[in-house]
Amino acid sequence: MCLVAALAVGCGGSKPQTRKAPDLQGFLRLPVATPSACGGKVSGSTAGHRSPWVGTVDVSVFLRASASPAQVTGLNAKLAALPGVTKVYFESADEAYAEFQRLYTCSADVPRSAVPASYRLVLAKMTRDKRDALVTAIRQLPGVESVSCDPSSPCLPAG
Repeated sequence: MCLVAALAVGCGGSKPQTRKAPDLQGFLRLPVATPSACGGKVSGSTAGHRSPWVGTVDVSVFLRASASPAQVTGLNAKLAALPGVTKVYFESADEAYAEFQRLYTCSADVPRSAVPASYRLVLAKMTRDKRDALVTAIRQLPGVESVSCDPSSPCLPAG
């Protein structure tokens, strides 16, 4: 479902907790990947940029487009209160789409609605089993569409 699944990064909490905060605003000052519109059946490709979330977060929580403002706001507190979550970052749908435009060519051919708002989580060091249990719990929270982890330590399949 999520076209931004490729943006999902780090899962498992095995990296040191001294990671720098992502510089999303600095990244959004980069120019949009060209060509921005391709038309026809031309597929987009990466523009050689690296998402500011890579190496800074462990789990990406993508929100439902239908999530109410109360659900979105409440989710921040719920995620921050979960055991093992040490930091929560929010990326609005507008920021997510702007990031997508800088990462991929042909981005104008993708509707804004395909790139949801998200929460990005930094986790304390934990076992994969505990991380997977945490991801399972997050998937059940109101307003959550999907959860992604680093491909080197994938989340359990949605079940």
